[in-house]
Amino acid sequence: MALITLTTCMTAAVRSRGAVNFLQPVSKRSSSRPVSMASVSGIVYSAPEQDPKVRLFTKEGCTLCDVAKKALVEVRDEHPHTLEAVDITDEGNRQYWDKYKYDIPVLHIADKYWAKHRKRRALCRITAEDAAAALAEARTGEFVERRGEPDAARLERKS
Repeated sequence: MALITLTTCMTAAVRSRGAVNFLQPVSKRSSSRPVSMASVSGIVYSAPEQDPKVRLFTKEGCTLCDVAKKALVEVRDEHPHTLEAVDITDEGNRQYWDKYKYDIPVLHIADKYWAKHRKRRALCRITAEDAAAALAEARTGEFVERRGEPDAARLERKS
């Protein structure tokens, strides 16, 4: 079994059977979980219990997650909600890593899948308008789980 030590974002030292090989590329699509330097899990901000709860599945350094968070913050006063960040690289979150590793940010409202980033450049951002509409639905009890929840593990089993 190889021990991988990260040395930069795109290279690693790989140790196997006592030998060390430096500057091996790190696969962007690795199936093993990375070792996170710091967890980003926790309540970002809270609202009263009766208001919707949004879970942002993320990891350290996710810039698209920052964009999604900004959209939610923009509507926070008009559509009160609790925002909880869930770091998919944390111990105990293997099931989220397996599902969402290629698709963060992924968002749930009231424990139901809501949205993820999109590959097409024009659609890659979750807007304040998207957030306001979904939170209004959640507040009235009309929010329904959206189609298209990512599942990387299922896709990897098919290939």
